Parts: sequence; C-alpha cells; structure tokens
Amino acid sequence: MAPEEPRQDKMPIGDKPPRQRKLWSDLIPRVLSAIVLAVVACTVTYLGGVAFALFFSLVSLLVYYEWVQMVGETPFGLVAMIGYGVIIACLVAFWFGAWQAAIIIALVGAVFLWVARCSYSAARWSAWGILYAALFGLAIIGLRLDEQYGIAAIVILFALVWGTDVAAYFCGRLIGGPKLWPRVSPKKTWSGSVGGLLVGTSLALWVADLFGIGVSFKLTILLAILSVLSQLGDLGESHMKRMFDIKDSSNLIPGHGGVMDRVDGLLVAVVFAAGFGALFGDLDALATGFLVW
Repeated sequence: MAPEEPRQDKMPIGDKPPRQRKLWSDLIPRVLSAIVLAVVACTVTYLGGVAFALFFSLVSLLVYYEWVQMVGETPFGLVAMIGYGVIIACLVAFWFGAWQAAIIIALVGAVFLWVARCSYSAARWSAWGILYAALFGLAIIGLRLDEQYGIAAIVILFALVWGTDVAAYFCGRLIGGPKLWPRVSPKKTWSGSVGGLLVGTSLALWVADLFGIGVSFKLTILLAILSVLSQLGDLGESHMKRMFDIKDSSNLIPGHGGVMDRVDGLLVAVVFAAGFGALFGDLDALATGFLVW
C-alpha cells in the first residue's frame, strides 16, 4: 500500500486566511481613489465660483449618465440626451440667479420624459433620474454660493459624510455583528452604522469648531440626522442596484465603482442640508440657514 500523503491542514506561514485576504483586498484602491477625490473636491471648494459650479455640474451629469445605464437606457440615446439637456439648462438658470426657473425646468423636463415616453419603464426611471441628479447640483452649488458660510458648509458636509462612510466601513469589518439590511446590502452592519454616525458627527462638529461655528445641541442633532440620511442614501442606491441586478453603477472610480457609488450619501445629505437652510434661513444664504439658525 502506498504511504498516505501528508495532510495539508496547516496554512503556509505568512499566508492570510482567504476570507481575510478578501476582506481587505479592495482597501488600497479605495484609499488611493478617496485621497485623489478628496483633494480635487476640497480644491474646487476652496476656489468656489465657476470652478466649483463646473465641477459639480459635471458630477451631476455623470450621476445621470450612470443612472440611465443602470435602468437600461443607452447613455447617449434620445432619452439620455433629453436628461442631459434639462440638467444643464436647470443648473445654468440657477447660476444666473433664476432659482424658480431652475426648479421649473427640472420638473417640466422630468414630467415631459415621463409622459412622452411612458410606454416603457426605463424612460420613467430616467425621468426620476433627472430630479435625482439636478437636485444634487442645485443643492451643493446653492450652499457654496453663500458668501459667509458657503465654504464652511461644504467642508463640514464632506467631513460628515466621509467620516460616516469611512468609520462605517472599518467598524463594520472589524467589529461585525448583526447585518443592517442584508437583503439590500449584505456587508453593512449595525456596528458600522452606529460607528459611522458617532465618528461622522464628531468629525463634522470638530470641523465646524475650526470654522468658528458654535457647537450647539441643535447643530449636533442636525448633523446626526444628516449622517443617518447619508447612510439611507447609500442603502437606497444599493437597493436600486439590486433591483436592476448590477454590482456597481459603473467602473469609473477604482475601488469605489461609479460616481453614484461615491456620492450617494453626500447627495442626500447635501439636498437635506440645503432644505434645512431654506427652512431656517434665506434662499440666498442656504449655508447660513443650515449652520447658524
């Protein structure tokens, strides 16, 4: 009888378990991409004006570009081109101070696309995409246009959403525990969500203090709400991707997927921050209403 071959029960020294390798395999591209995006975003935020408006107008258009592909439209077909035109017209009108016209353009464009192409669902989804992308552009440009607190509002929101996102990623992977919503996003955990909420809110409050903005109980609650909303925005996009059976909105950003995958939480936080600014302040000073009410 041939001698029994030795069992390979033990892993070679220095090798990591397959699960651990998989767990951290995407960390380096995620970090490098995040650094580049953060530098670009912070630079245009500091510059403000046309540079900021052009950059985030482009981001809005890329969001719509990925949206139409996700729902099954061709990115340069008739439906998509109508959407691009509506978003550009909306943001141009807003830049020149006609915010009422900007909102009407976005609404009319979405309704037109819904009615004119209502015979199939991809076009109806594309109509919703116009509102999704246009609202982001209007909100973030509107906040930055506030001369007194515009730059502070944007940097605070960056700190809030990025802090929430990074802390949720690491807390979820290091601590683990019960899943947040496994049917929609199997990797997200309650530990990650709570960790993201605490770290994101604390980081945003620290940045607010650096800008000389009083750290009050009201501001803390408001930022905590926005942190939760940013996580809901992330979950909402995950749910949409599962509906259309895709992994990422695109592959434009290494380690992150597409632009929508990167700004889903920021988009929701920015839109609600602008809404709070309009509710508690003046339409011409959205950042002031958001931060000092």
